[in-house]
Amino acid sequence: MKKVLLFASLCLATITASAQDLITKIPSSASAVISIKGKNITDLVSVSEFENSKFGKLLVKELSRETDGKISNLEDFGINLKQNFYYFLDAKDGIFNHNFLIPLNNKEGFESMFSESELNKTVKENGYSYKLDEYSSVVVMWNDNMILMTVSQDENDYYDYDYSYDDDVIYDVEEVIEAADAVGGYPIMTFEELEHDFGTIKKGTPQETIFKFTNTGDAPLLITDAKSSCGCTVPERPEAPIAPGETGELVVKFNGSGYNAIVKTITVTANTEETTQKLKIKAYVVETDDELTESIYATATEVEETVIETTESVYDDNSYYNDYNDSDYYKNQEKERKLREEKRQARKKEGLESILEKAKNIFAGTHSNDNILKNKNYVKSIAGGDDEATLWVDDFGAIYADALSELMSGSMGSSYGMFDFNRMYGGMGLTAKLNFEDNNASLKTLYTMNDNMAEYNREMYNGKMNKDFFKYFNEDQIQGYFSVNASTEGILKSYPKMVESMFAGIEKEHMEDLVPIGTRLFSILLDEEAIADMVRGDMLFVMTGIEQKEVTYTTYEYDENYESKEVTKTKDETIPTFLFMITSEEREIFKRLLNIGIKEGEVGLEEGVYFAQIPDVPFELSMIFKDDVIIIGNSYKELLAIQKGVNTANVSGKHKKLISQSATSIYVNGKQVINSIPEGLVPSSYQNKVNYVSENVEDVVFRVGKMKGNVMEGEMILNTPEGKGHKNSLAYFLNVIDALVD
Repeated sequence: MKKVLLFASLCLATITASAQDLITKIPSSASAVISIKGKNITDLVSVSEFENSKFGKLLVKELSRETDGKISNLEDFGINLKQNFYYFLDAKDGIFNHNFLIPLNNKEGFESMFSESELNKTVKENGYSYKLDEYSSVVVMWNDNMILMTVSQDENDYYDYDYSYDDDVIYDVEEVIEAADAVGGYPIMTFEELEHDFGTIKKGTPQETIFKFTNTGDAPLLITDAKSSCGCTVPERPEAPIAPGETGELVVKFNGSGYNAIVKTITVTANTEETTQKLKIKAYVVETDDELTESIYATATEVEETVIETTESVYDDNSYYNDYNDSDYYKNQEKERKLREEKRQARKKEGLESILEKAKNIFAGTHSNDNILKNKNYVKSIAGGDDEATLWVDDFGAIYADALSELMSGSMGSSYGMFDFNRMYGGMGLTAKLNFEDNNASLKTLYTMNDNMAEYNREMYNGKMNKDFFKYFNEDQIQGYFSVNASTEGILKSYPKMVESMFAGIEKEHMEDLVPIGTRLFSILLDEEAIADMVRGDMLFVMTGIEQKEVTYTTYEYDENYESKEVTKTKDETIPTFLFMITSEEREIFKRLLNIGIKEGEVGLEEGVYFAQIPDVPFELSMIFKDDVIIIGNSYKELLAIQKGVNTANVSGKHKKLISQSATSIYVNGKQVINSIPEGLVPSSYQNKVNYVSENVEDVVFRVGKMKGNVMEGEMILNTPEGKGHKNSLAYFLNVIDALVD
């Protein structure tokens, strides 16, 4: 036990020493933390090496331009690149504060980024300086040793822009619904016309029409909304309910914008059984008087010239806008908007004061005795590592609760209020570690789930990969593959339970019957075992090559009279070939389906290989049944070889292990992909760059492991070539950029 405590103490001391004081500025309550170890990065690629790269030169050039030449290299910038950099998220009550901690060794260099007028606006107190951008809710604070930048994001701010102005209309809706229930029927909104054509008009000439309607139903009619597909069209709806048998009018005003044929749609929402009704206005808009005259004479030569003059002057350009702005309805809207704006500004002011206060507390070391190193979850996940960069997220459920606090409360009438995010995401954390080794760059993740989600994932990914898949491809010839090792039976059993868990206890009076019944019907109607026999859940998609194929397509040719004629042509296209394999114990069902296709003339069968041409797809699809495997591909020749057992199979233990032991895996053979590109497909001007990539690319592997306890592990590895002059994988990326960027 003493050894364990000693090791933990050493790990904690390592973090504290390497991070110096900056990590102690992060509160233990932080929701997420990102760290970048500057010394590790500069040991891999020195500052001078970076500055001599094309990317580095571009960055220095931009810094020099922004500072009028005050910064000519990264050292001048004043940032201590050999110390640790941090980001942490502080989330509470829908307000997200994104904080960046940057080590500093030359305050004057950093301040050279600011203009003289900006520096004059800087506030100085207690040994530090700060700038507050009220518009963007950003605070930048610095002293001799560090920079703190805080960016505040108020998720609640969105709801101040909800334009639900008219409380009286909401009250009327309730009354109308009660009246409809009393008579046991619906109103019917019957329009005299559903479309109006303004004809040919000059651009910018306002137009207006009235759509008349009658309530031919049995209950009062209330139009609750009328919206246009464009801001150029303004519909005005009647606000009062319309009794059965009475008539009403909906005024539509169009400002005459656009060009040529114009069609606008107005959507009218009412308490009818159909809920909405679409109306349309049309016009042909011309820009000049000559075009207007030509158009009118072309369609109706009997129209007199005075009619054209009338068309040009019927409406005052701003008359209908003035009428609308003078209406009581608009004035009420403006009053409500101003009240909301005042409330929003007051909260924004309060938020800015809070941001500034928190920034000052960070500088004052308020969290020094309760910093992130006191958080057991963080220390357990990150402590002692020598990774170049790390990401730690404590609890996704808490973050979602803050991000969607207004929605989840249900106060806005949103469907989010029905979900129990805590049951799904509560206690779920993430750790990610980025490393640059000599021969590869890797990103490893650990996703810790709560008991509920862990159980669902165990059921869904408790699959077994079919070893027969490895009989049908050669790893030396493939471009890559994608595998899924799932359990169809587990998915069908766990999904209904997961849905019920999401809704459990939420809005019981509405949901306690609907959701359980729906999910149980899902379970009853689907026989999990029978479906799993058809598609077990394990599948493998393999990119086997790239081919040049002659494809047929249809196009049109035009004669001297502009008459079109449909013609069929051929062309060469580069098409990737693939194999898609799934396990099925019910091959007879698939065979019967294909036999129906044969009888209908849509499917062919030769030497045990089924084939069919898919519409709008430039290749023929083939299918065979081998053992308990359904194999689908787009190379008849390849599937025929597999069917006859004369294909060449070669899969190493490395790939068998990757595919079999992962819930999901992706493999890309970069060199094979590049080398498979047909000659002539790449322009000669790019050939040297393609050759460089071919010589300097290796494979990429991505995998998600199966559940171990409550943890799911993920990993992405990009391998780099040996003997090509790359001293490590980080230097490799800079070298590739130098080679490919002009």
